[in-house]
Amino acid sequence: MKKGHFISFEGGDGSGKTTQMEKTKKYIEDKKNYDVIITREPGGTEISEKIRKILLDKSYHKVLNYKTELFLYIAARTQLYYEKIKPLLKKNKVILCDRFYDATLAYQGYARNLGIDKTLELNLWALDGFKPDFTFLFMLDPETGLKRENNKDRFNLEGLKFHRKVCKGYKKIAKRFNNRIHQINVEKRNQDEVFEIIKSKLEKYL
Repeated sequence: MKKGHFISFEGGDGSGKTTQMEKTKKYIEDKKNYDVIITREPGGTEISEKIRKILLDKSYHKVLNYKTELFLYIAARTQLYYEKIKPLLKKNKVILCDRFYDATLAYQGYARNLGIDKTLELNLWALDGFKPDFTFLFMLDPETGLKRENNKDRFNLEGLKFHRKVCKGYKKIAKRFNNRIHQINVEKRNQDEVFEIIKSKLEKYL
């Protein structure tokens, strides 16, 4: 039986997920006395990191089939779950993950038009029904986010129209799973203001 906590951080490029995850890790370790592990999606294991390289490789722009893309994300996530997440949760760890399957629902399910319901069904099947306990969704105008993002990958080549659609997908998912997903508008908030919101939510959850 799962004993730990799995918290995912979602949002478009440049929304500040990485910074807030580091702050959250320190806060939980200091205030709640948990061991906290940070991981990312796709990635987090040797196999998943190799899949990540394929998914983000700019040379595959307009080459990688959308369904292939979807299954590669699910494959990377499945390996991460069974190899790392599931064993760590049994040891009562808190895991902070930079994106999880909500990203796939927004990017592939909605923006790629593969269907949110079908994408969710495939993910839950692969993960034996596993879901994040708590999700922070950072909302930022895609144009602002793309300007902030330093690491250019295959998805940066998709253009603003695609990323606006991803943002719309995230909003739909957040509305549907509002008991788990907590939206934070980071457009006009600095890092400290955003973190204060995160802390207030964690105080109620942990």
